[in-house]
Amino acid sequence: MTNTTLLPRDLAGRFGGFGAFQAKTPAPTTMFTKLSRAEPNLRLALTSAIEHLVEIGDASEGAPVPAMVITASPGAGKSRVARELLGHLAGNKRIVFHAPTLALSEEAAEHAQELEGKVHIIRGRAAPDPTTSDEKMCRKYQLVERAIRLGLNIRESFCEQGDARCPHADSCAYLNQFADSNTVGHRYMATSYLGFPDADQYGGILRVIDETFWAQQLSFVTIGIDAFRLPRTFVRHYSQRGRKEDWRVEAHAELLTAAHNLIETMMLGQSPLELSYTEEEYRAFARLEYSAQADVPAPEPDQTDAQQSRLLARGEDLLRNASWYAAVWTGLADAKQRMRTTTERLRLVNGPSGYALSVCRVRPQRHKQPMLILDADADLEILDALGIEAHRSTNMVLRAHADVVQIHDRRMTLGSLNKGPELREDWRRVIRREVLADQMGQGGGVLVGCSRKVALRFFEDAGHNFSGLRDEEVSQWMLNTPLHGAHWLWYGGRALGTNRYRDCSTVIAIGREELPVEALEDYGRALWGDREDADLEFIRPDARGQLRLPEVEVPYEMSDGSAVAVQIPCHPDPLIRRVQLQTRELATRQLVERLRLARSETRKRVILGCNIPIPGLPVDELVSWQEFRPTRLAAALIDGLTDKGGLRLSGSGLVEDAPALFTSLDAVKAYRKRCRIEAADMLSSLPAQIRDQLHIIELQQARPYARSCTALIKADSALDALRRAEEIWGPLSTCTCAEVLRPTGRKTAPIQAVPNGYITGTGQGQSRQNLRSIM
Repeated sequence: MTNTTLLPRDLAGRFGGFGAFQAKTPAPTTMFTKLSRAEPNLRLALTSAIEHLVEIGDASEGAPVPAMVITASPGAGKSRVARELLGHLAGNKRIVFHAPTLALSEEAAEHAQELEGKVHIIRGRAAPDPTTSDEKMCRKYQLVERAIRLGLNIRESFCEQGDARCPHADSCAYLNQFADSNTVGHRYMATSYLGFPDADQYGGILRVIDETFWAQQLSFVTIGIDAFRLPRTFVRHYSQRGRKEDWRVEAHAELLTAAHNLIETMMLGQSPLELSYTEEEYRAFARLEYSAQADVPAPEPDQTDAQQSRLLARGEDLLRNASWYAAVWTGLADAKQRMRTTTERLRLVNGPSGYALSVCRVRPQRHKQPMLILDADADLEILDALGIEAHRSTNMVLRAHADVVQIHDRRMTLGSLNKGPELREDWRRVIRREVLADQMGQGGGVLVGCSRKVALRFFEDAGHNFSGLRDEEVSQWMLNTPLHGAHWLWYGGRALGTNRYRDCSTVIAIGREELPVEALEDYGRALWGDREDADLEFIRPDARGQLRLPEVEVPYEMSDGSAVAVQIPCHPDPLIRRVQLQTRELATRQLVERLRLARSETRKRVILGCNIPIPGLPVDELVSWQEFRPTRLAAALIDGLTDKGGLRLSGSGLVEDAPALFTSLDAVKAYRKRCRIEAADMLSSLPAQIRDQLHIIELQQARPYARSCTALIKADSALDALRRAEEIWGPLSTCTCAEVLRPTGRKTAPIQAVPNGYITGTGQGQSRQNLRSIM
């Protein structure tokens, strides 16, 4: 990437960076692996990785977790091949396989069972019980989730402790899955379990992690400055015998003094590391904050739900603040240890509720088993920041078997899509056009991808009402309900790993997922903040206090090798730019790859509705938004063809056949004053697969005072067009199919239905047939 101070002309000759422009040099060409070599290479790399990892053992305390990384394109088959080899190379060993969701874990386990492997699935307490409708795996899952956040021992507090047992223990689906008879073979579970301790003694000698997981390993905490300076009610001043101990009182006073000094220093814009406290003093403050854990009253298994809830509420009041406050002191101690004079992971922010401390950090790795990471987007710098050491990395990129069309002059920001009903209407027209083209072409279906908020607005525009539904219920509705004839999906975890859309012929990616600058930099602070030898580069607010990323010239990788680039916002810090690449560009690639483009036998269609170049996805055609979106008249034809099978070009016909585009006769008249309405013009604006199946006809309905009008109709032949015209618009007094040019270049003669019920023409077959008998 190179900064450009004077923007060149774009492809339309405009100055100012409106779109793509000719660059001096083309983008570096991706070294694609031949599809025929993909599986042999994967088998070789995975065999070596598994054999290495199952022998090296767990990492020691404080040491990084060893890993082997396979970064093969989505759809390359890395997960499938890994399961095949695990069954062969580690069939009798304890292997834990993590997938992004429970549903994907179940799919993976089913595949392993088809390979005659022994497997078992671990479902979370809040997961549905597969043996009982409308029940969860744990009958007290809501209480247990609260206890997990407090770090309590769940088995001792809720399941069994001595003679005390949960009343549901004997029939508990969650506990039963850990019985010895049910834990045979490899274990399959969701990636979220990486953040929790093992629920039993299974352990495992290797963890296989399918798809990205790094963001779940980060923690972000915001603490109000007033609360941080208040006395700690959870700090004990008395011994267990009830005797007041002066050292406890003094330690509490020193802690509060340090809290006040910290806030005052940061409010003055100074570094908190300028304070005179040592690393050990900061760690002592953290230990004092954590001392509240000793006084947390843990629930017992045989207590009622109400009793357990009251005890959890007391613990939440104590521990939530204690762990957050301790994170402040621990962060300062770590920065002191690295001899820093400024801190990046701790900062003062001014939010809706006033000033607060923001703490960004990496969660310590809870599990020490070696990892086999199967992630097309794996970044070794990010893994290293998480405490994961890659012993070896294998990279493999497959070329998409698809025509890639990209909008080069619009970014389609989240704000413009959420707040722009006109822009969403333009996209509705695009979606309906692509759905119609797919139905008249390959017929595999269309997938639309965007952010979840944008998808929600499209559904609301179409009249869906989600009031009273939980977020997950809304998500399931949108995932399982076609809209405008297309399937819908959004960027992020929902787009990872699923094969549900592999048969779709077209994918439309609207906009992109773009983290706000502050959130993007917080990811960077958590991963790489407070390093010993370097500082991160952050965006400074402009005169209006806004954070704006600089525009940077980034080249497109064009399939024809041409040199074309575009100006897009990129973070200047190379490490934070890695996070941006993961959450923006690669999130888009993950979504479009749900069609499994590399292994498709037919050539698919990819529409990138944002001008940001996507690595590893060469572009066949760059188009402007003005050229790409259907005109109002073309959209009317698409609606008419989709909803009724045809469109009449008369005033009343446009209103009746395309009411979303022409709501009244006055709207048609106003349009005619500006533009002409000609069938030939409408046909020329449509894709070939639609255009080649349309027929222009002249018809007159069989009713008093009816006028002749031109219509466009979808049909297999001229005769079929005449039949369908009467099916759509009722009895006709006349209907003539005009001469059309077929894809072969052969002309067909005009065919006419005349008032006496006969068709006349010079085509093949009988020259005169009764129209009624044909229909």
